[in-house]
Amino acid sequence: MKNLIALTMVALAAAACADAPQILNMAAKQRYPWNGKVDITFEIAGDLTNGVPAWNTPVFSLSATNRADGAYWTAAADAVSGDTDTAEGLHHVVWDLDAQGLAFKSDEVSFSVTYAKPYPLYCVVDLSAGADAESYPVTMMDEPPDGGFNANAYKTAKFVLRLIEPSSFRMGGSYDVTLTKPYYMGIFEVTQKQYELVTGLLPSSYKGDMRPVEDISWNHIRGESAEFNWPMSNKVDEVSFIGLLRAKTGIKSFALPPEARWEYACRAGTTNALNNGKEMTNCRSGTDPQVDEVGRYYFNRGNGKKKDGKTNSHEIVGSYKPNAWGLYDMHGNVWEWCWDWWQIDLG
Repeated sequence: MKNLIALTMVALAAAACADAPQILNMAAKQRYPWNGKVDITFEIAGDLTNGVPAWNTPVFSLSATNRADGAYWTAAADAVSGDTDTAEGLHHVVWDLDAQGLAFKSDEVSFSVTYAKPYPLYCVVDLSAGADAESYPVTMMDEPPDGGFNANAYKTAKFVLRLIEPSSFRMGGSYDVTLTKPYYMGIFEVTQKQYELVTGLLPSSYKGDMRPVEDISWNHIRGESAEFNWPMSNKVDEVSFIGLLRAKTGIKSFALPPEARWEYACRAGTTNALNNGKEMTNCRSGTDPQVDEVGRYYFNRGNGKKKDGKTNSHEIVGSYKPNAWGLYDMHGNVWEWCWDWWQIDLG
């Protein structure tokens, strides 16, 4: 069972750094005699779009907070006019409070202008409240936490997804594929603890909180009804793993990745057989030092637990080297489900 994806996420203002673009010299003044229009001026220092792909260009956002009671308002897009672009230099915008049905005086509140990337780099779902929780908090992040994500908490109580930028690649080394939309991919295989916290179930034979969940089918993940079959429908059963994630996060685009998105995320820009940029040398007949770096497979499975005298075939997630995009275990550990329905081609 593998990483899930979320296609659309909420915006997050980028954290300001000393040498990063900044919003400066902001001022707000309501037109006199008092009416519903507020003139707001500010300066953009630096290039907000430097190194940012066109599909992820920062988006203007305007808000106001009452200094007395903490009341908070966000400007509706159709209530704002003026220079909302990302150009460096002076900007002037007008917030029409009447058009939004609001009434406050600008000398009673503080205003805030941000330019947020629609797709932050990471999405983190907090599962710690367990299967009985009504909802799971979702946090968007542009940087990993101190120490990174390869830590116990992110393999058990939290579920981490990483933004994958769209591009073109040669799928299976045979034909060209172009992905047109960004998506999020889980950085680890779904672990047994994560599956338990969402569903309340422990189906795996080889137990371990931070080991990948196994002994589950495509139907367990999405639902058994024919109406849930891909590609005819994006529907899932409400009590399936994905159905529960959708309901408790409010993110309706959680899904298994189609095969093309899975392979593109696995390759992480590489064209070699392995996503560490190397070629396999001997993995079909014995241990292969190139494959040993990036995944668990038949010939390096000898250090796991045993069941019925057989050596366990999976390891704790994140035990091997990640690819260039920070995704682990893409070359081995357990078989991984994709959204596409699998069948043998007899043609």
